[in-house]
Amino acid sequence: MRTLVELLAPEALLRTGCNSPKRAGDHVMIGTHHGPVYEIVHVAGDLAWIRPLVNGEEGLAPVNRLRLV
Repeated sequence: MRTLVELLAPEALLRTGCNSPKRAGDHVMIGTHHGPVYEIVHVAGDLAWIRPLVNGEEGLAPVNRLRLV
């Protein structure tokens, strides 16, 4: 199943190519842009629970979209 972003913006590069293993406590960014930094709270399968370091809301993100900082 494709996500809303994949449907509306198929040219957007969502996968980062960062194949390093991600673990709880790692600091990551989403995608290839230079946005906010998140801390991984927990990884389960291909999803990670992330929490912003500064402010914002926690959420789930696919691990293949996360890039280590």
